[in-house]
Amino acid sequence: MTSNGELLIPVGHDLGVLYPDSESNQHRQQVRLGVEVMELEDEDFAVWLLAHGTDGDDRPTAESLAAQGENLGLHGVRSAIERFRADGLLVAVDPAADEAVEFAREHQLFPLLHGLGPDPEEPWLQSIGLMNQPLVQASTALYDVWAWAQLAPELWTGCQDAAAVAQQVGVTNPEEIEPRQVLTGVLAQIHGLLSVRAAYFDRRRIR
Repeated sequence: MTSNGELLIPVGHDLGVLYPDSESNQHRQQVRLGVEVMELEDEDFAVWLLAHGTDGDDRPTAESLAAQGENLGLHGVRSAIERFRADGLLVAVDPAADEAVEFAREHQLFPLLHGLGPDPEEPWLQSIGLMNQPLVQASTALYDVWAWAQLAPELWTGCQDAAAVAQQVGVTNPEEIEPRQVLTGVLAQIHGLLSVRAAYFDRRRIR
C-alpha cells in the first residue's frame, strides 16, 4: 500500500520491442533493470510507461496510475502495479519521508537529453532537450543534479555533490544547499523529466 504522499517512480531503461521470430508478429517490450532485461506484454508495458507521467504536472501515485490505466481500457492495471513494485520496476516514494534517502542510496539517475542552460525568457529555470529544441524546464537544483548524475554512484551522492557546489559558489537558498532538501525537490519534480525521456532511474551499480 502507498500513503497519500507517495509517488510512483518508474525504474529501468526502455530498450524497445523484441521480435524473436521474424515471421511472426509476436513480440515483447524490453526494459533493462540493472543487469536484468525484463520482457513485458504490451498492456503491462503501457502501465509502466504511464508511471513516467504524461506531462510535468502529472505525478503518478498508485491510485492515480490505476485510474488512468483503467480509463484507457487497460486490463489488470492494479495487479501490474503490484508486480512491478515487487520486481523493482516501480518504487513508491514520499519525497519528504525518510525512506526517500534510502531510495536515493539504492538508485542512480541517468540523463538522456542535452542541457541547454537558462531559459531566455525565464532565466531562473534551466532548459533540457535537443539542440535548439527545448523540451522541458527544470529548477536549478534539479538541473544540477540531473546534469552530473551519471558521475555519481547513486542519487544521494549526486544531491550531496550538487548542494556542496551550490554552497561553494555562494548560493544561500536551503533548497539548493541542503542535500535533503535538494533530494525532496528532485523527487517531487522528477516526473517532468521522466515524461519526456530526459532521464531514467536504474538500480545503483555495484562497483
